[in-house]
Amino acid sequence: MTKEQENNQKNKCKYKIAQIASLTGAELKGQADILVDNACGVQESNQSSVTFVDQKDYLKQALNSKAPVIVSSYQIYSELDSKLNSQKTFLLTDNPRRVYALAAAALTARPYQSQKISKKAVIDQSAKLGKNLSIHPGVVIAENTKIGDNTILAPGVIIGPEVEIGANCLLHPGVIIERDSIIKKRVIIQSGAVIGSDGFGYATDSDGHHKIPQQGNVIIESGVEIGANVTIDRGASGPTIIKRGSKLDNLIQIAHNVEVGEESLLISQTGIAGSTKLGKRVTLGGQAGVVGHIELADQTTAAARAMVTASTKKGDFISGAPAQNHRQALKEQAYLRRLPKYIEKIKKLEQKLKELESK
Repeated sequence: MTKEQENNQKNKCKYKIAQIASLTGAELKGQADILVDNACGVQESNQSSVTFVDQKDYLKQALNSKAPVIVSSYQIYSELDSKLNSQKTFLLTDNPRRVYALAAAALTARPYQSQKISKKAVIDQSAKLGKNLSIHPGVVIAENTKIGDNTILAPGVIIGPEVEIGANCLLHPGVIIERDSIIKKRVIIQSGAVIGSDGFGYATDSDGHHKIPQQGNVIIESGVEIGANVTIDRGASGPTIIKRGSKLDNLIQIAHNVEVGEESLLISQTGIAGSTKLGKRVTLGGQAGVVGHIELADQTTAAARAMVTASTKKGDFISGAPAQNHRQALKEQAYLRRLPKYIEKIKKLEQKLKELESK
């Protein structure tokens, strides 16, 4: 066994399945005292695994797996063939994926958790550090910064001056948090993300482009997750805000003074131009682009590669470039596919008209 495997074994979290049921709110059917230490797919399972089934087609595979515990729905459990005489224990719920996610979170040790401050970290004397911090080699913490309890700063994280980071945050290697940024509780930021870089603001005349100082900051609210290589620019004046519970995929650009509403989902390679506001639970598909100074209402969904150029109403589902009602966009695509045939018909009609006119 390698040293890494030994450390992983030591860091495993073990629970009785009754504790997992209580934590997730699932109904327990079977043995309450089974010890589990991991959550995984059916193929990867072992004698201490929790696995899950949200489609009946996979139930038999799960029943034949090594996992002693299966997370599933009431409906699938009710259709269980009694002839299979399963010895498995079940966690039953209306939302198996949610229960599995909560179980997996409980059973997974936080990466980079050492509860030590490395001597190879550079920390300004004015910084205020909370309790039980894990600060790794190569971390730089500038003046007048506050770090909350139980937060983890992985190797190479750089924290600028006047930054506030709340409790129970996890910043992966190479994250950069620029000056004046505010990161609240339980925020996860993946490697390479840059929070609080200057917004793209210039005044142009015949002499060139003159930089407008970006004097605002970035506020990341509690429970936000930010993917690898995401860039979130500071406000030109006032904040750029990512609100509570939002999840950002990798390689996303958020311009100055954007507001992303609560529990929104932004998929990879999305770009949002300056001063645009997203409501609650907005979803932007991969490579969607949003122009500046518009508002996307609550529960708007923009499909992948949508080019959003206008404000939306609550619950709109839009696609295309420029983006419009999704059904209308599909109709137009269907018409475009038929366009060569229509052109051919028009040519034939024009030819017939010429023949009639020549008579």
